[in-house]
Amino acid sequence: MRYLDKGNDLGADVTKPATRIVELEDNELEEFVEIYAERKSKDYVEVERVGAANDKGRDVIGFLSRARHEGEWDLYQCKRKTRGSKLRIGEAMAELGKVFHHHAAGAYATLPRRYVFVSPRGIDGSLTTLLQNPSRIGTALLETWDKHCRTRITARKPVELTSEIRASIEGYDFSAVECLTAPKLAKDPAALPALVQVLGLPPGEAPEGETPDEVSDTELTYLTQLREVYACSAGSDFATLDDVFADPKFGEHVRIQRQRYYQACAFRDFHRDNTAARSVDVFKNDIFHLLIDVYNEAHPSPLARIDAVMKHAGAAPAGILGTMARPPVKQGTCHHLVSDGRIRWSP
Repeated sequence: MRYLDKGNDLGADVTKPATRIVELEDNELEEFVEIYAERKSKDYVEVERVGAANDKGRDVIGFLSRARHEGEWDLYQCKRKTRGSKLRIGEAMAELGKVFHHHAAGAYATLPRRYVFVSPRGIDGSLTTLLQNPSRIGTALLETWDKHCRTRITARKPVELTSEIRASIEGYDFSAVECLTAPKLAKDPAALPALVQVLGLPPGEAPEGETPDEVSDTELTYLTQLREVYACSAGSDFATLDDVFADPKFGEHVRIQRQRYYQACAFRDFHRDNTAARSVDVFKNDIFHLLIDVYNEAHPSPLARIDAVMKHAGAAPAGILGTMARPPVKQGTCHHLVSDGRIRWSP
């Protein structure tokens, strides 16, 4: 069974990651959902994992503004079920009841914009039917309050269905309530960082980098040094980069270097978004240590040094990410090291 053969097509085969999600422990599931939420919505100004004994019905929160609980927010409630059981109406009603109770008690001024049950093992048929008919959820919650909520919200004392709680329930749009299961999570592209960071699954191959026609400001450091190297090698002055691009010999050389630079950019951005925070920095540092001895050797010319470094970098492994990096990525990373000031191409 495979996870990803190429690219990040999570829909290709979700069986393995879905199975792994089901096996997560409580704290691992909350961490998974926290990372998932951070990627899922760029509208969140902050994602907070609360999950604890006194979480007031909140495991992971996505705040849509700095107003936090006084503004709009989304709630992800993690329900890891053991022994193969699915989430049922009784537990779902108790969790919803907590939100309305704590809202009435002043723990949060507003109710969640979205309420998402995260139940890797799924939900049973009765709860599925109820969630598919959201106008019935509030009625069901009110009618079963004594059965499912009254003694299950806090351990200290029963929670009565007060007029304030009733009014909040009657005024809430329950179309905001939904459920995420393990298969749904596994095939959602937004889950890729969590699949990589929490489950340790490979992220797939980074996309190809696209080289723009126009030179960007981020390229000027390494390209300026390449221009100086070409001028030294040609024995004539290249006043501008346009002069280099127009040269029959060095024009092709510099175009290849730009392609490598942008391959490295695409690789960096993909893995920065989908792997552990330091992975990209570790990869770049590995490339530095792989090339520095070759870089420091005596070479006939600065251009010969560049070519030697490129040849060595393209063939060398570089840590865990290095196994996923094609030669142009590793070669382009050398130009990023020049941009960072860690090495120089020109004397």
